[in-house]
Amino acid sequence: MRADMKSRLLMVLAALLLLPAFITPLWSIGLVAPQYPDGLGMNIYVHDVRGHERHDLQNINILNHYIGMQPIEPETIPELEIMPWVLAGIILTGVLAGALGRPRIMLGWLVLFVAAGVAGMVDFYLWNIDYGHNLSPDAPIRIPDMTYSPPIIGTAQLLNIRASSWPGLGTLFITVSILISGWAVFRAFRGTPAEDAQAPGRAPGSRAALALVLVALVAAASGCDQDGSFGNSAPGTSAASSAASSSSAASALQRAPVQPPASDADRMAFDGKVDPFCQVPIEEIRWGGVIETTGGETLAFASAACLAGQLLSGATPASQVARVRVVDFAQGEKLVEAASAHFLLSPNRKAPAGPEGPSLLAIETDRMAVNLQEAYAGRLMNWDEALRVVAEAWGLPAPAGMPAPYTVPR
Repeated sequence: MRADMKSRLLMVLAALLLLPAFITPLWSIGLVAPQYPDGLGMNIYVHDVRGHERHDLQNINILNHYIGMQPIEPETIPELEIMPWVLAGIILTGVLAGALGRPRIMLGWLVLFVAAGVAGMVDFYLWNIDYGHNLSPDAPIRIPDMTYSPPIIGTAQLLNIRASSWPGLGTLFITVSILISGWAVFRAFRGTPAEDAQAPGRAPGSRAALALVLVALVAAASGCDQDGSFGNSAPGTSAASSAASSSSAASALQRAPVQPPASDADRMAFDGKVDPFCQVPIEEIRWGGVIETTGGETLAFASAACLAGQLLSGATPASQVARVRVVDFAQGEKLVEAASAHFLLSPNRKAPAGPEGPSLLAIETDRMAVNLQEAYAGRLMNWDEALRVVAEAWGLPAPAGMPAPYTVPR
């Protein structure tokens, strides 16, 4: 039994609606960072990956270099060679299915079409995860446990970059094609007398067609916010982090190896204590620090600013302070001497706990301090200057002999 002419024409139309997917982007990823206020972006086509503007893809790869992500090189992505042939096969077989007009053949084509779409989304998700999680150990900037996979659909903050990922016009054509072909199959089965005799108006084939359309729509919109990227973000795949905008700047930065703690005594424990000055739980030790007293007590703090507030307020008198250490932000748990550390005051990073005020990233090495300043922007300072910034921000007495006040960036 053959479907009616209208169902067959709808099937052919659905197949031909896939033709624009050859020349329109399937997905679009955008990045906005302090270094690129106008944004960067990339479009993913069935056969290529291109920047929104001429040099966007190159600049995205420069950002990715800093955090150890793989470069996005379209010629090395095998899916971009395979997908045009898959799409062409789907179009040709769809036209053929419509010409033959057999409801079961039309349903079989719809099943293959939806299966190919779901497989493509799964491959896209896995590719995104691989780019955002498989990072080089020799990256100039390494932050333990940090990954850079932007969401499949939606927006996410990756370090100091806001990554957005949305379906493109090509995906809209594909979605419309699925809807039309699903309707064509539904009509084809409803119009088959044998099927109508079994259950008028509720043919099994039509129900299967509607179910497949629903599956396809769920798959197309399934992108929940996942961490991962294209290289996040991503592509967003992309990237996350850094302030350099040219290849010369990228080559100027050298490796900044992060040394692990030498012993447990040099490691800040994650034990859920409450910060004695800011009165908040210590939930992310990367920002924290400790004061060791002459009486053998160790006070843990949620951030370097809270630690500084404890000292400036006199809550722990200077005569009772034996040692002051802060966590190296790049290493994540290693305690280093506050007096010899660098501190980055950046408007693009906010400490996870404590009252509104300065967010100070403590950094052990000179090179990593430069790298993180390139990544987040802001001002580098020593411990004495950091104390002055906290005193000014929170109205605390500044120790005598401190340098002139700094204005805290807003």
